[in-house]
Amino acid sequence: MAEDERPNRIHQLLFGAMSLAGPRVQRRLLRGYFDLWHIRADPWSVTVDAYEREKYKATLEQVPKRDYRRVLDVGCSEGCFTMLASAAHPEAETVGADISHRALRRAREQAARTGSSATFVRLDILTEDAGGPYDLIFVGELLYYLGNTPAVADRLAGLLEPGGHLVLTHSRPQARLLHTHFDGHPRLRSLSNEDGEHDGRFYNVAVYERT
Repeated sequence: MAEDERPNRIHQLLFGAMSLAGPRVQRRLLRGYFDLWHIRADPWSVTVDAYEREKYKATLEQVPKRDYRRVLDVGCSEGCFTMLASAAHPEAETVGADISHRALRRAREQAARTGSSATFVRLDILTEDAGGPYDLIFVGELLYYLGNTPAVADRLAGLLEPGGHLVLTHSRPQARLLHTHFDGHPRLRSLSNEDGEHDGRFYNVAVYERT
C-alpha cells in the first residue's frame, strides 16, 4: 500500500503556531488541549489497539541491549507504554512525564493497581526542570505538538547523559519531517532507523546515542 506523503497539515500549522506564541502561552494551551482529550479514559485506545501494541513492542525491541539506570518517557499520557518500559528495564528508575493532570492521575492509579514501579510527574518538557540526566529517553507520538524546531532536539539531547539513548517513535510519513533536527544533530549519533507496519498503518522507530 502506498503511503500518503502529504504532511499532517492540521498538526503542522496549529501546533507550529502554538510554538511561536512563546513558552508560557504554549504550555497553557497544551495543558488545556490534553486535559480536554483526557476527559475520557484512554482517548487514543492504546490499551486495545493492535497497531499501538505492535508499535510499543517494536519500540522496546529497538532499544540497545545494556543496563539502564534512569529512564524517561516523555508525553506518557496514561502511562501504558511507561509501565511496559519499566517492566522491560526493572532495575532502572522509570519516570513518565506529561502535561495533563487528568492523564497522570489515571497513570498513577493504574501503576498502583498493577504494582508497577514507574512514577509519574507533571512536566512541560521544554521549559521545566526534567530532573536529568537520563540514559534512556522515549518520545512517542509527541513531536507533532512541540513544534518542529532545532530547540526541541537540543532540549532532548541535553537531557541525555553521554552514551545515553534517545528513542523516537512516530507515524509515517510524518516521522521523516519530525526527526529532521535529530538526524545530524552535533550531540546525537544515529544508531538505527526502522519502519514498521500493522494492518496498513505505518510507523518509524529511530534510535540515537548522545555523543
